[in-house]
Formats: sequence, structure tokens, C-alpha cells
Amino acid sequence: MLCFIDTHAHLNFKDYQNELDDVIKRSLKTGVEKIICVSSNLADSQRAVELTQKYPGMIFAAAGIHPQCTDPENKDSIEKQLGQLEDLVKTGRVVAIGECGLDNTDPPSEERKRSIEEQKELFLGQLLLAKKYNLPVLIHCNKAYEELLKVFDFQFSILAETRGIFHFYTGGKKRLKNFLEFKNFYFGITGTVTYDEGIVNVIKEIPLGRLVLETDCPFLAPLPYRGQRNEPSFISLIAKKIAEIKNTTIEEVAKMTTANAEKVFGI
Repeated sequence: MLCFIDTHAHLNFKDYQNELDDVIKRSLKTGVEKIICVSSNLADSQRAVELTQKYPGMIFAAAGIHPQCTDPENKDSIEKQLGQLEDLVKTGRVVAIGECGLDNTDPPSEERKRSIEEQKELFLGQLLLAKKYNLPVLIHCNKAYEELLKVFDFQFSILAETRGIFHFYTGGKKRLKNFLEFKNFYFGITGTVTYDEGIVNVIKEIPLGRLVLETDCPFLAPLPYRGQRNEPSFISLIAKKIAEIKNTTIEEVAKMTTANAEKVFGI
């Protein structure tokens, strides 16, 4: 059987709270052996850590704080939240920091928009945590790639020693060569590759040795499930499309992307 790793799933979201066991069973049946449960705030991060205890060896926790405020009821300062995030890292059950980064879009109505200054403070704090504990960082960037490049240039001494993933890379071909220079960073490919020609054209430019698979579930379900709730069991559909783009076999895609993920997360 093919073996896959879903490097970005939000199984800690309420979308799965009543049927997570079934989601995990379907994942295993389709060859998904490991899942990185990614967080957007401290409550998500705590839940991700809890899931590592319920599904040991299957679910691994990424603890992080999204650039937009996904928990507007939390009134703690950024400094205090970063301290609480570090406390979770110290449990030893966290394999990555994220998702974190920059976002220039308007958040959903139930969230709060952070200023770019707040976002940069949060992002830098999490980059420093990643470096301090030798953990990879999962980078979220939405319509802020020029700002992200500036951060990478300014914080080169940190990022040159850090490994990570550009989650759901949508920076286009123009900026791609700049990000490819960071050899310890990989590019997360989601279900959008099954229907977005722009994403397809970008992937043609990225070596298979720099790609990892991610569902970003419950979002971004691939065809033929577009518009439905996504889940890790759909990861093979992403791998199949990448195999078509790269003119190779799904077995080779599974082998390479799994090896890449294992290298990033040390799992």
C-alpha cells in the first residue's frame, strides 16, 4: 500500500469533534499513516496536543498562532500568548510551530484582523521559538508575499538555520526562485492543484524533492469533493494529480513526499 503523510490538517477543529475516529479509520485505509494536526490559536494548540495522546504515532501536534486573530475572546497580550505557546512546546508533544505568518486579507466575521505590526511581532516570536527548540515552522501567507520576502531577508540569520513548509504556497512563479533559495523549506500542495491551473503551473517549477502533501482540512477539498468537508483520506487525489504534472508515478510521489515530510518533522 502507498504511504502518505498529511502535513497540514485541522483535526482539532469542531468540524470533526463527533466523528474523528471514523475520519482516522478512513485515513488509514487510504494509506495516510501520519497526520500533522496544525493550530491557529492556543486553544487549538492544546487540543492538538491532546489528540497526540489519543492517537499516538498517528497524530502529531503543530502548535501556533495564526496571523489573524482566530480567538478574539482571548484578550492576553502577544507576549503572554507566546509564553503560553512555549509552555506547550515544553511538553515535548509538539513537532512544529504553526501555522504562523502574515495575512493581508480580511478575516471571517467571527475573527479579528491584526495589524501588520502585530502580525510581524507574533511571527518573529514564533520563528524564535522554532529556532530555540529546533522545530520546523509552518508558514501561512495570504496576499503578503512581498512582506514575507522582506521578513526572510531581514531575519536571514534565523531562517537560514530553520526548516519548514510554505503552507498552501500561492506566491506565483515570480517570487518562487527567492523562496527556493531557502533549501530547508518545502512547499505544501493542497487539493487546489486538482482544479487551479495557476497552481499547476507553479508546481511544474518546484522539484518533487521540495514538495509535501497537505489537505488543510476541513478546507480546500480536491476534485471530485470540492466544496465538501475535506479530510486526510483525500490526500491520494492530490498525489495522483502531482504525478500527472510531474510525469511520474503516484508511488514515486508518495515515496518522495513522505521522505520530505519525515525530514522536516523528524518523525
